[in-house]
Amino acid sequence: MKATVLFIDDDPFMLKALERIARMLRPDWQVLTCHEPKVWQAACVDVQPDIVFCDFLMPGCKGDKVLAECRTMYPNCLRVLLTGDLSEEIISDASHDAHFVLSKPFQNADIDSVFVALSRLLSFNLPDALRAQLTSGLRLPGLPLIARKVRAKIRQPEVNIHEIAVVISQDTVISARLVQLANSAFLGFKHPTHSLAVCLMRLGTSLVEVIVTAMALESHLPEHAHYRAANEKAFQQATISQVLSEAQGLCHDEQEKIFTAAILSGLGRLAALALKDQHVQLPDLLSGIKTEALLSWYLLTSWGYEEDIIQLILDSKNDNYLQQDESALVLALSGYLVDGISDEYFRNLIAQLPDNALKKALKEWPN
Repeated sequence: MKATVLFIDDDPFMLKALERIARMLRPDWQVLTCHEPKVWQAACVDVQPDIVFCDFLMPGCKGDKVLAECRTMYPNCLRVLLTGDLSEEIISDASHDAHFVLSKPFQNADIDSVFVALSRLLSFNLPDALRAQLTSGLRLPGLPLIARKVRAKIRQPEVNIHEIAVVISQDTVISARLVQLANSAFLGFKHPTHSLAVCLMRLGTSLVEVIVTAMALESHLPEHAHYRAANEKAFQQATISQVLSEAQGLCHDEQEKIFTAAILSGLGRLAALALKDQHVQLPDLLSGIKTEALLSWYLLTSWGYEEDIIQLILDSKNDNYLQQDESALVLALSGYLVDGISDEYFRNLIAQLPDNALKKALKEWPN
């Protein structure tokens, strides 16, 4: 699918380099350039950009301000900030208006990863009005600040757990949830710990990033009990999925993948609740997919999350989930258990499963 890319940078040599990379990676896409950031709109005459890359430090005009203007004029486009400075102040300023922050010097693969996210978004025709609500009204697609800071720390060549712990310790609610999970029974540690750094080591950086993202998004929304309940339901589903994954005999990596997908699936619930609170009427299905799953897909794709996790969430919400692979089946079943279904439906569901340890575990599941 073709797309239109806009690069904004006062350095003509950088513009040429970016244009060359874009034409090499996506030769069929339209590439626009602008070296005068104060009048960047002139580059978009009769065309709407699907993605905007903007340098941060430019004479008389900073990139985060330009992206804020882009957000207002083109709420559906992806926005990328290019910067050689990854200080807390820069990341904070970009947190609402940039989907991605790429540090200089960047590699072709960094640009391509953003193009892949855009291609995935364009491949699914999410209604423009809904995308506009997500990007402008809710201000959700900018990855929450603490999640962005944790992700930046995790992606450093030398990961420092203690530095990550310092960042997370600034949010007591997220810190408490991480400690709770690190001491929970499913990890199997015999001795509890109250050290946040030790908890992070127990959980692993991938899971820590996911938990921080989910918790940060909740804190980004108004303080309503139904937001907390929605997030709690995601964590309950993750715990149930762990039990079912073990019963199914899945390997540790696959169990962690399902656990991660269960937590991230809660993002769609949060977004759906926030839209409902803004009196946005949503159908149960959008393009044949359950709306909450589609909202999770949209947010996670906008944030550059791995496609296999996102696809697992979508597969688990497919009506034919019983014919999906084991991971999607476990995720779907854990979702049914946490949402609550009738005894009759539950019995019929179990009857369709093959005779194995998973079926036995579900038969013994407490009412």
